[in-house]
Amino acid sequence: MAAQALKNPTQDGELIKARRHQIFLAACRVLARKSFHEASVKEIALEAGIAAGSIYVYLRTKDDILFLIAESMVAEFTELRPAIRVRAQNDPRRELMGLLRAVVEIIDRYREAFAVLHHEVRYIVDRPEYTQVAARVAEQYGGPFAEVLRRGKRLGVLRFHDLRAAIYALQTLCSGWATGSRSLGGISKEAYLREIESILEGRLFIRAASHNRAAALLSGRAQRS
Repeated sequence: MAAQALKNPTQDGELIKARRHQIFLAACRVLARKSFHEASVKEIALEAGIAAGSIYVYLRTKDDILFLIAESMVAEFTELRPAIRVRAQNDPRRELMGLLRAVVEIIDRYREAFAVLHHEVRYIVDRPEYTQVAARVAEQYGGPFAEVLRRGKRLGVLRFHDLRAAIYALQTLCSGWATGSRSLGGISKEAYLREIESILEGRLFIRAASHNRAAALLSGRAQRS
């Protein structure tokens, strides 16, 4: 949980990190069984193996759990980014698809919790006590997409009209794997990812084969890296 959501930020950092992870995983398990409003902080604490009263050392209110889920999922995404970039071999198109695949994989891992987060957080995100943490999570989540889109446009291999709109559209495609789960019954995650890739290829990707300058730029970047 962000510093604003901790009652005692002077505690040992590693202990806080471990407890946060326990609570996050416990919340995901509980939210796979029932709605956010049906779940209680006490139930999540017991699921995490933490005394019911002790959980308030790490949370102020039940709503803080939503931001704990968001921060934990974004942290997993952030950890994957360096490997995604290496595998992309300096091609922003491959890197963008790698980012989208990583997000869908994480959403799939915590699918029910993400659906709850997506539905509930919009009601509290504008509260003053959550403004800073919400902005930070949004930056950490959107930053990698912004960097790749800008670089791809500069190299002439990605096209879009508005950066913020493009990022939102891409993240919405990823979110659909959880928010549209009822409509996606019987559809595999790989099939869903293939459709996302097709959308990107048809709308965002510019093929280097027909753009020699872009191919040369990409080649030059690869040689210098």
